[in-house]
Amino acid sequence: MSTHYDSTNTLTVGNREQRPTYTHPSYLVKTDEGAFQLAIALPGVSRDNLNVSLEKGLLTVTGNRASGELHAATEPSSCGAPEGYQLQTRLHPDLNPEDMSAQLENGILTLVIPEKESAKKRNIPIN
Repeated sequence: MSTHYDSTNTLTVGNREQRPTYTHPSYLVKTDEGAFQLAIALPGVSRDNLNVSLEKGLLTVTGNRASGELHAATEPSSCGAPEGYQLQTRLHPDLNPEDMSAQLENGILTLVIPEKESAKKRNIPIN
């Protein structure tokens, strides 16, 4: 039985085609100094196999594990084993995604999304 991946990251086993199996990654959320920080654990995912997208306020993070980390599809122990990670979350309207930054270090993707200026706390002077 032959096994290979094509350019769309579709696994073909024999004559059957399978889409990658994703699992929900562990993550940590915190707010700090007018910004929202999202740290996502993506062990085995390199920058080349990572995609962060934003469409209509929906943030999607998809990471495929390196092919060397995958088991052959014929191994019984690999049935249902995740080939990657996917996290989707809707961003709060008070956040400014245009100024978002991302950094991948030691298998942790950190996204920093600042608050919009209009959402930040300010003192209103009294006349």
